Amino acid sequence: MARLIESSLWVDFTRAKSPPALKAMIHPCILDPDACLCEPVAFEVLRHATPDERPKIEAQFATLPLLPTPVCLWRDATRLGQTCRQEGFNAGSIDLIIAATAIHHDAELITFDTDYAGIARHSQLKVRLLTRPA
Repeated sequence: MARLIESSLWVDFTRAKSPPALKAMIHPCILDPDACLCEPVAFEVLRHATPDERPKIEAQFATLPLLPTPVCLWRDATRLGQTCRQEGFNAGSIDLIIAATAIHHDAELITFDTDYAGIARHSQLKVRLLTRPA
């Protein structure tokens, strides 16, 4: 099964000030043979990257398979957001787009972001929620 590495892991992994223990925790996820990327995650990470960080991040991203953006992405993300809202959970737009991509590809989403657990409660999203070390 594909394992989609979500933005929160990439941010912590690439940030210079992240503690070594946190980077060590993330490293096996990124090296997992089933690890993959999607364009919305790349967008979210790279739009905040500094000019010095960009080449390193892009090089790392180039080592991973890219889940194609499905044609139905916008429709599926919209419906997912509507379902979550009807159930009392208001998910962020980019989170819905990433979740819809993971669902479409039947990929497990690996993240620190607890909002994805909320999306998973109201959908077929498979999520592995990690906890940052203290």
